[in-house]
Amino acid sequence: MKKSISILMVATLLVAVLLTGCSKTSSSTVPNKTTKSEKTLIYAAETEYEKINPVLGTTNLDDLIFRGLMRFDEKNVPQKDIAEAYTVSSDNLVYDFKLKKGIKFQDGTELKAEDVAFTINSILDEKTTSTEKAEFIEIKSVEVVGDYEVKVNLKDPFPSILDKLTIGIVPKHAFDGKDINTAEFNQKPIGSGPYMFDKWEKGKSLTLKAYKDFNGKVASINTVVFKFLPDGNVRALQLETGEVDMAFLEPSQVEKIEKTGKVTVYKVPTADYRCMMYNLNNDIWKDVNVRKAFNYAVDRKAVVDGILMGYGSAAYSPIQLNQYKNDTIEKYEYNQPKAEELLDKAGWIKGSEGIREKNGKKLAFTLTTPVTDEVRVNMANYLASQFKKIGAEVKVDALDWSVIKIDKCDAFVLGWGSPFDADAMTYSLFHSSQIGNNGYNFGSYNDPKVDELLFKGRITVDPEQKKALYQEFQQAISEDPPYNFIVYLKALYGANKKISGIKERTLGHHGAGFLWNLEEWTMND
Repeated sequence: MKKSISILMVATLLVAVLLTGCSKTSSSTVPNKTTKSEKTLIYAAETEYEKINPVLGTTNLDDLIFRGLMRFDEKNVPQKDIAEAYTVSSDNLVYDFKLKKGIKFQDGTELKAEDVAFTINSILDEKTTSTEKAEFIEIKSVEVVGDYEVKVNLKDPFPSILDKLTIGIVPKHAFDGKDINTAEFNQKPIGSGPYMFDKWEKGKSLTLKAYKDFNGKVASINTVVFKFLPDGNVRALQLETGEVDMAFLEPSQVEKIEKTGKVTVYKVPTADYRCMMYNLNNDIWKDVNVRKAFNYAVDRKAVVDGILMGYGSAAYSPIQLNQYKNDTIEKYEYNQPKAEELLDKAGWIKGSEGIREKNGKKLAFTLTTPVTDEVRVNMANYLASQFKKIGAEVKVDALDWSVIKIDKCDAFVLGWGSPFDADAMTYSLFHSSQIGNNGYNFGSYNDPKVDELLFKGRITVDPEQKKALYQEFQQAISEDPPYNFIVYLKALYGANKKISGIKERTLGHHGAGFLWNLEEWTMND
């Protein structure tokens, strides 16, 4: 997802630094909320980024500050944005884009083809520490044909390239003589979107102002403040009292918030799943029968009903909400006897205390989860209790994001998912080339058949052939599971009733994309 890596994200991710001491955050650090001439929206943000630069890693601020050649519409289909028109060669290897003239970056300079080429080439540059490389590696070269024309040459046909080119364009001149990884730009970003950077008070808030020269609808909400409140209870309380106008909510908070009568709770469908990632570097998980056993040991309906309060559904695939979903694969419905049978088969025998052992070693591991994510913490504790029933000793380690290294965990409660092309968040998570080096294959999953299917899937143009490949991919990871898929979530957002114009669409990881049309929102007095 790629837009799934957001100001709302969790596992979201590597660059996010969750803040502490949120109860000390003063409302005096943000401007007055609303006057007749000035409209200010205060958003209770869960996380604070280290950097804001789409070249290095996308965030949910990108839709506000930046614009790309393409932009996702209400149905998550990429449409022309900075691009005025484009053509595709008959062999699907060359995309020729003509840019709109007169689009200005927020420093007053005009956006041109050289900026597009610089953005893409910077992502692909080996010296750039970008988490986006996997999304662009099918690009062979980018040619600047003229001030307003750029040609993208591909190594292989890559139909999801239009999805990838929604990435925000950055101004080349802002990085002249600078290292893009450490440039001041990353703290004071410049884009061409409907909002421009104003100020960033580290640990407190980040403020954006409406960009008056935006090439589109100029926002009527003049100021948007992201107030950093990592504690979910504090976010909900400040939403109730009106100190903030909007917040991402936990399922347990919805009923109380709705009773205030001041807040509308949006319950938005997502492609966002929660799972337990198996780290294949741990000897326990090398036996596929062990992984299958743990998959059978989870009552997913109990998680949906008890932890999500009904705001979700059982998960069995990373793309089961995609047009290429495969409903015929093994869904690992709750079956404790089957789980125990598989563990017996794998040689893990219950000892006198009910914990299984093999060759003198206990079936024991640590399940790590981010401490600030209520759903994931509850899920981890539930999984530990379920796994005890089949003879596993599981320690739950709830930690701050700042000290979590996912690829070093025995197992991790992971969140991911994308509402876009099937290539999004599959290749980058499950292909073996994405182990290490800023890739997202944190569990070191390596299956040559899966690698082949993912590569063929991303370069296949024919929809029916593509569907067959991704369905076979889902079958393959069902037979050799990298994850224990648990649930898909609904994104729960509380918004002050004075806000209108919100357009819902299927969201990405941790509700990424909810702010996608914020420039169209209005606030009543």
